[in-house]
Order: sequence, then structure tokens, then C-alpha cells
Amino acid sequence: WSPAKKTYCCAHGGKGCPTPTTPAPAPAPTPPPPTPPPLPYDCSAGVANWAAGWSDAKKEWCCAHGGQGCTTPKPPLPYDCNAGFDNWQAG
Repeated sequence: WSPAKKTYCCAHGGKGCPTPTTPAPAPAPTPPPPTPPPLPYDCSAGVANWAAGWSDAKKEWCCAHGGQGCTTPKPPLPYDCNAGFDNWQAG
């Protein structure tokens, strides 16, 4: 084959190439992310008797992170997003 034919056939059909084409090796898989540390408290454990059974630290943590064990009521939400939802587009 002429150099022109080799170049064309290599580029368009993978034939006549000066060296065999081999696919690039696949990249190594990325390792999984590290496991997060365990939570300091299980807010589901003992929730039925939280007022007497939980430490103050657990009450504070569970209130802040899950809304359980709060010693003061939460402030009301600024809006009730379910109220009037059936007619939200019209007003």
C-alpha cells in the first residue's frame, strides 16, 4: 500500500496502521467515600420516656438534629404550605 492508502485506511478502518492500536487501560475505580462517624445519640431509643430517661445533652442534641426531646416548644412555621395548595396557582 502507498503511504496515503495506509494513512487513510488506518484512520477510517483501523487497518494498515504502523503499530497495532490497543485501547487505553481503564482508569482505576475510585474508592468509596469514607464511612461517616456514628451519631452521638440514637434519638429513637427511649423516645417514649425521653423527659425522664434522657440526659440533658441527649435532649439538646436530639432536639437540634431531629426535633425530638425538645424541652421548649418549637416556634410555629411562618407558613402552612398545605393550606390552599389545591388552589395555589389562582391565589
